Amino acid sequence: MARPLEISLLRTFVLLVEERSVTRVARMLFRTQPAVSLQIKRLEEAAGRSLFESDLRHLRLTPQGETLLPYARAVLKMHDEAQMKLSSEEIDGRVTLGCPDLYAAYLLPETLASFRRAYPRVEVSVRCSLSRQIAADMDAGLVDVAIATRMPGVGPKTGDATRLRSERLVWLGAVNGDAHRRSPVPVAMLPDGNLYRDLALAALNEAGVGWRIACVSESIAGLQAMALADAAVIVLSAPAHASGLVQLGPDSGLPALPSVDIMLWRRVQGLSQAAEHFARHIELGVSSADADGTEDAHETSRSEAAE
Repeated sequence: MARPLEISLLRTFVLLVEERSVTRVARMLFRTQPAVSLQIKRLEEAAGRSLFESDLRHLRLTPQGETLLPYARAVLKMHDEAQMKLSSEEIDGRVTLGCPDLYAAYLLPETLASFRRAYPRVEVSVRCSLSRQIAADMDAGLVDVAIATRMPGVGPKTGDATRLRSERLVWLGAVNGDAHRRSPVPVAMLPDGNLYRDLALAALNEAGVGWRIACVSESIAGLQAMALADAAVIVLSAPAHASGLVQLGPDSGLPALPSVDIMLWRRVQGLSQAAEHFARHIELGVSSADADGTEDAHETSRSEAAE
Protein backbone atom coordinates (compact mmCIF):
# COMPACT_ATOMS: atom_id res chain seq x y z
CA MET A 1 0.00 0.00 0.00
CA ALA A 2 1.75 3.17 -1.21
CA ARG A 3 -0.02 5.68 1.01
CA PRO A 4 -2.74 5.78 3.71
CA LEU A 5 -6.32 5.72 2.47
CA GLU A 6 -7.65 9.13 3.52
CA ILE A 7 -11.12 9.36 5.05
CA SER A 8 -12.21 12.11 2.65
CA LEU A 9 -11.19 10.02 -0.36
CA LEU A 10 -12.98 6.93 0.95
CA ARG A 11 -16.13 9.02 1.50
CA THR A 12 -16.06 10.25 -2.09
CA PHE A 13 -15.53 6.68 -3.31
CA VAL A 14 -18.50 5.31 -1.35
CA LEU A 15 -20.75 8.19 -2.40
CA LEU A 16 -19.90 7.57 -6.06
CA VAL A 17 -20.81 3.90 -5.72
CA GLU A 18 -24.10 4.75 -4.01
CA GLU A 19 -25.15 7.78 -6.04
CA ARG A 20 -23.81 6.55 -9.41
CA SER A 21 -23.40 10.15 -10.51
CA VAL A 22 -20.33 12.39 -10.37
CA THR A 23 -22.63 15.41 -10.69
CA ARG A 24 -24.69 14.50 -7.62
CA VAL A 25 -21.62 13.64 -5.56
CA ALA A 26 -19.95 16.93 -6.49
CA ARG A 27 -23.08 18.80 -5.41
CA MET A 28 -23.28 16.86 -2.13
CA LEU A 29 -19.62 17.53 -1.30
CA PHE A 30 -19.71 21.15 -2.54
CA ARG A 31 -16.94 20.39 -5.01
CA THR A 32 -16.53 20.59 -8.76
CA GLN A 33 -16.78 17.45 -10.90
CA PRO A 34 -13.06 17.60 -11.81
CA ALA A 35 -12.26 17.78 -8.08
CA VAL A 36 -14.29 14.62 -7.45
CA SER A 37 -12.49 12.84 -10.30
CA LEU A 38 -9.15 13.97 -8.87
CA GLN A 39 -10.06 12.55 -5.45
CA ILE A 40 -10.77 9.16 -6.99
CA LYS A 41 -7.47 9.31 -8.87
CA ARG A 42 -5.66 10.07 -5.59
CA LEU A 43 -7.41 7.13 -3.90
CA GLU A 44 -6.44 4.80 -6.74
CA GLU A 45 -2.84 5.99 -6.49
CA ALA A 46 -2.84 5.37 -2.75
CA ALA A 47 -4.37 1.91 -3.23
CA GLY A 48 -2.10 1.09 -6.15
CA ARG A 49 -5.11 -0.28 -8.00
CA SER A 50 -7.81 0.93 -10.38
CA LEU A 51 -11.14 1.04 -8.56
CA PHE A 52 -13.48 1.82 -11.47
CA GLU A 53 -13.54 0.34 -14.95
CA SER A 54 -12.40 2.67 -17.76
CA ASP A 55 -13.75 6.02 -16.56
CA LEU A 56 -16.22 7.58 -14.14
CA ARG A 57 -18.98 7.93 -16.74
CA HIS A 58 -20.04 4.29 -16.31
CA LEU A 59 -19.10 3.81 -12.64
CA ARG A 60 -18.49 0.08 -12.79
CA LEU A 61 -16.25 -1.22 -10.03
CA THR A 62 -13.18 -3.30 -10.76
CA PRO A 63 -12.64 -6.45 -8.66
CA GLN A 64 -10.28 -4.35 -6.51
CA GLY A 65 -12.98 -1.71 -6.10
CA GLU A 66 -15.45 -4.40 -5.02
CA THR A 67 -12.90 -5.57 -2.45
CA LEU A 68 -12.37 -2.07 -1.07
CA LEU A 69 -16.05 -1.09 -0.84
CA PRO A 70 -17.09 -2.96 2.34
CA TYR A 71 -13.89 -1.90 4.09
CA ALA A 72 -14.46 1.73 3.09
CA ARG A 73 -17.99 1.63 4.44
CA ALA A 74 -16.84 0.06 7.70
CA VAL A 75 -14.05 2.63 8.13
CA LEU A 76 -16.43 5.53 7.50
CA LYS A 77 -18.99 4.13 9.90
CA MET A 78 -16.43 3.77 12.69
CA HIS A 79 -14.93 7.18 11.94
CA ASP A 80 -18.31 8.92 12.08
CA GLU A 81 -19.35 7.06 15.22
CA ALA A 82 -16.09 8.06 16.92
CA GLN A 83 -16.56 11.71 15.97
CA MET A 84 -20.11 11.68 17.27
CA LYS A 85 -19.12 10.00 20.52
CA LEU A 86 -16.28 12.44 21.19
CA SER A 87 -18.52 15.44 20.65
CA SER A 88 -21.67 14.06 22.27
CA GLU A 89 -21.08 15.57 25.71
CA GLU A 90 -20.85 19.04 24.16
CA ILE A 91 -24.18 18.79 22.32
CA ASP A 92 -27.40 19.93 23.93
CA GLY A 93 -30.77 21.27 22.81
CA ARG A 94 -34.13 20.00 21.59
CA VAL A 95 -35.00 18.01 18.47
CA THR A 96 -38.44 17.23 17.05
CA LEU A 97 -38.77 14.02 15.03
CA GLY A 98 -41.67 13.38 12.69
CA CYS A 99 -42.54 9.73 12.13
CA PRO A 100 -45.55 7.63 11.05
CA ASP A 101 -46.66 5.38 13.88
CA LEU A 102 -45.55 2.28 11.96
CA TYR A 103 -41.91 3.32 12.22
CA ALA A 104 -42.41 4.67 15.73
CA ALA A 105 -43.40 1.17 16.83
CA TYR A 106 -40.37 -0.78 15.61
CA LEU A 107 -37.62 1.66 14.59
CA LEU A 108 -37.68 4.28 17.31
CA PRO A 109 -37.32 2.38 20.60
CA GLU A 110 -33.75 1.21 19.99
CA THR A 111 -32.79 4.36 18.08
CA LEU A 112 -34.06 6.72 20.77
CA ALA A 113 -32.53 4.67 23.58
CA SER A 114 -29.08 4.57 21.99
CA PHE A 115 -29.23 8.28 21.16
CA ARG A 116 -30.20 9.14 24.71
CA ARG A 117 -27.21 7.17 26.03
CA ALA A 118 -24.85 8.95 23.64
CA TYR A 119 -26.39 12.43 23.96
CA PRO A 120 -27.88 12.75 27.45
CA ARG A 121 -28.24 16.54 27.15
CA VAL A 122 -30.43 16.44 24.02
CA GLU A 123 -34.21 16.28 24.42
CA VAL A 124 -36.09 14.51 21.61
CA SER A 125 -39.83 14.87 21.08
CA VAL A 126 -41.78 12.81 18.55
CA ARG A 127 -44.74 13.83 16.37
CA CYS A 128 -46.54 10.78 14.94
CA SER A 129 -48.62 11.58 11.89
CA LEU A 130 -49.16 10.73 8.25
CA SER A 131 -46.22 11.71 6.12
CA ARG A 132 -48.06 14.40 4.18
CA GLN A 133 -48.73 16.16 7.48
CA ILE A 134 -45.14 15.60 8.61
CA ALA A 135 -43.89 17.22 5.38
CA ALA A 136 -46.13 20.22 6.01
CA ASP A 137 -44.93 20.41 9.61
CA MET A 138 -41.31 20.40 8.45
CA ASP A 139 -42.02 23.22 5.99
CA ALA A 140 -43.63 25.13 8.88
CA GLY A 141 -40.52 24.64 11.02
CA LEU A 142 -42.26 22.32 13.49
CA VAL A 143 -40.23 19.19 12.63
CA ASP A 144 -36.43 19.02 12.39
CA VAL A 145 -35.90 15.43 11.25
CA ALA A 146 -38.33 12.80 9.94
CA ILE A 147 -38.46 9.15 8.90
CA ALA A 148 -40.81 8.31 6.02
CA THR A 149 -41.40 5.96 3.09
CA ARG A 150 -40.39 7.25 -0.33
CA MET A 151 -43.23 8.00 -2.71
CA PRO A 152 -43.01 10.44 -5.65
CA GLY A 153 -44.65 13.79 -5.12
CA VAL A 154 -44.74 13.85 -1.33
CA GLY A 155 -42.07 15.44 0.83
CA PRO A 156 -40.97 18.69 2.45
CA LYS A 157 -40.17 21.60 0.14
CA THR A 158 -37.61 22.80 2.68
CA GLY A 159 -35.91 19.45 3.30
CA ASP A 160 -33.49 16.98 1.80
CA ALA A 161 -34.18 13.24 1.68
CA THR A 162 -31.60 10.51 2.22
CA ARG A 163 -32.37 6.85 1.57
CA LEU A 164 -31.75 4.75 4.66
CA ARG A 165 -32.61 1.23 3.52
CA SER A 166 -35.13 -0.93 1.68
CA GLU A 167 -37.78 -3.07 3.34
CA ARG A 168 -39.81 -5.84 1.76
CA LEU A 169 -43.60 -5.60 1.99
CA VAL A 170 -45.42 -8.74 3.10
CA TRP A 171 -48.99 -9.97 3.53
CA LEU A 172 -49.89 -10.79 7.13
CA GLY A 173 -52.76 -12.78 8.60
CA ALA A 174 -53.76 -14.44 11.84
CA VAL A 175 -52.01 -17.63 12.89
CA ASN A 176 -54.24 -20.49 11.64
CA GLY A 177 -56.53 -17.89 10.02
CA ASP A 178 -58.32 -18.26 6.72
CA ALA A 179 -59.08 -14.65 5.71
CA HIS A 180 -56.72 -14.99 2.75
CA ARG A 181 -58.78 -17.92 1.40
CA ARG A 182 -62.08 -16.01 1.31
CA SER A 183 -63.49 -14.57 -1.89
CA PRO A 184 -63.22 -11.69 -2.21
CA VAL A 185 -60.24 -11.39 0.13
CA PRO A 186 -60.97 -8.93 3.00
CA VAL A 187 -58.15 -6.40 3.38
CA ALA A 188 -57.51 -3.80 6.07
CA MET A 189 -55.67 -0.80 4.70
CA LEU A 190 -54.28 2.60 5.53
CA PRO A 191 -56.17 5.59 4.01
CA ASP A 192 -56.34 6.28 0.28
CA GLY A 193 -53.06 7.59 -1.15
CA ASN A 194 -50.82 5.53 1.13
CA LEU A 195 -48.02 3.73 -0.71
CA TYR A 196 -48.53 0.37 1.03
CA ARG A 197 -52.21 0.45 0.08
CA ASP A 198 -51.53 1.46 -3.53
CA LEU A 199 -48.92 -1.28 -4.06
CA ALA A 200 -51.05 -3.98 -2.42
CA LEU A 201 -54.22 -3.23 -4.36
CA ALA A 202 -52.28 -2.92 -7.63
CA ALA A 203 -50.71 -6.34 -7.01
CA LEU A 204 -54.11 -7.90 -6.26
CA ASN A 205 -55.63 -6.41 -9.41
CA GLU A 206 -52.71 -7.51 -11.58
CA ALA A 207 -52.96 -11.06 -10.21
CA GLY A 208 -56.72 -11.14 -10.74
CA VAL A 209 -57.46 -11.68 -7.03
CA GLY A 210 -60.80 -10.29 -5.88
CA TRP A 211 -60.71 -8.08 -2.78
CA ARG A 212 -62.85 -5.87 -0.59
CA ILE A 213 -61.89 -3.19 1.92
CA ALA A 214 -62.87 -4.50 5.35
CA CYS A 215 -61.26 -1.67 7.33
CA VAL A 216 -59.56 1.67 6.77
CA SER A 217 -57.40 2.90 9.64
CA GLU A 218 -54.70 5.54 10.09
CA SER A 219 -53.40 3.45 12.98
CA ILE A 220 -51.21 0.40 12.48
CA ALA A 221 -52.66 -0.98 15.71
CA GLY A 222 -56.13 -0.90 14.11
CA LEU A 223 -54.92 -2.87 11.10
CA GLN A 224 -53.16 -5.40 13.30
CA ALA A 225 -56.31 -5.85 15.38
CA MET A 226 -58.31 -6.73 12.25
CA ALA A 227 -55.67 -9.24 11.18
CA LEU A 228 -55.41 -10.80 14.65
CA ALA A 229 -59.17 -11.27 14.63
CA ASP A 230 -58.88 -13.03 11.24
CA ALA A 231 -61.22 -10.38 9.86
CA ALA A 232 -58.78 -9.28 7.16
CA VAL A 233 -55.27 -9.56 5.81
CA ILE A 234 -52.92 -6.58 5.98
CA VAL A 235 -49.69 -5.34 4.39
CA LEU A 236 -46.71 -4.19 6.45
CA SER A 237 -42.95 -4.16 6.01
CA ALA A 238 -41.34 -7.46 6.94
CA PRO A 239 -39.76 -6.35 10.26
CA ALA A 240 -42.91 -4.68 11.57
CA HIS A 241 -45.45 -7.45 12.14
CA ALA A 242 -46.82 -8.25 15.61
CA SER A 243 -46.94 -11.44 17.61
CA GLY A 244 -49.88 -13.59 16.55
CA LEU A 245 -49.51 -12.74 12.87
CA VAL A 246 -47.77 -14.80 10.19
CA GLN A 247 -46.44 -13.93 6.78
CA LEU A 248 -48.60 -15.27 3.96
CA GLY A 249 -46.36 -16.72 1.27
CA PRO A 250 -46.96 -17.75 -2.36
CA ASP A 251 -49.07 -20.75 -1.31
CA SER A 252 -51.63 -18.36 0.20
CA GLY A 253 -52.80 -17.27 -3.24
CA LEU A 254 -51.78 -13.66 -2.58
CA PRO A 255 -49.37 -11.96 -5.01
CA ALA A 256 -45.79 -11.05 -4.17
CA LEU A 257 -45.19 -7.46 -3.10
CA PRO A 258 -42.26 -5.12 -3.87
CA SER A 259 -39.87 -3.43 -1.48
CA VAL A 260 -40.10 0.19 -0.37
CA ASP A 261 -37.41 2.69 0.58
CA ILE A 262 -37.23 4.22 4.06
CA MET A 263 -36.10 7.83 3.85
CA LEU A 264 -34.64 10.33 6.28
CA TRP A 265 -35.76 13.96 5.90
CA ARG A 266 -33.73 16.90 7.22
CA ARG A 267 -34.71 20.54 7.26
CA VAL A 268 -32.28 22.42 5.03
CA GLN A 269 -32.44 25.76 6.83
CA GLY A 270 -31.96 26.31 10.54
CA LEU A 271 -31.07 22.74 11.49
CA SER A 272 -29.47 22.78 14.92
CA GLN A 273 -26.29 20.94 15.80
CA ALA A 274 -28.32 18.63 18.04
CA ALA A 275 -30.73 17.84 15.17
CA GLU A 276 -27.86 17.19 12.77
CA HIS A 277 -26.27 14.75 15.22
CA PHE A 278 -29.63 13.05 15.72
CA ALA A 279 -30.11 12.70 11.96
CA ARG A 280 -26.64 11.20 11.62
CA HIS A 281 -27.37 8.84 14.51
CA ILE A 282 -30.45 7.59 12.65
CA GLU A 283 -28.42 7.13 9.47
CA LEU A 284 -25.78 5.05 11.22
CA GLY A 285 -28.33 2.91 13.04
CA VAL A 286 -31.21 2.41 10.63
CA SER A 287 -29.16 2.09 7.45
CA SER A 288 -26.66 -0.41 8.89
CA ALA A 289 -28.41 -3.28 7.09
CA ASP A 290 -31.24 -3.43 4.58
CA ALA A 291 -34.26 -5.28 5.84
CA ASP A 292 -34.95 -6.92 2.49
CA GLY A 293 -31.40 -8.21 2.13
CA THR A 294 -30.32 -5.79 -0.57
CA GLU A 295 -27.21 -3.71 -0.33
CA ASP A 296 -27.48 -0.43 1.52
CA ALA A 297 -27.35 2.80 -0.45
CA HIS A 298 -28.10 6.47 -0.02
CA GLU A 299 -29.88 8.78 -2.38
CA THR A 300 -30.31 12.50 -1.94
CA SER A 301 -33.40 14.06 -3.50
CA ARG A 302 -36.20 16.48 -2.80
CA SER A 303 -39.92 15.91 -2.42
CA GLU A 304 -39.80 12.12 -2.83
CA ALA A 305 -41.12 10.54 0.36
CA ALA A 306 -44.41 9.55 1.91
CA GLU A 307 -46.21 7.60 4.55
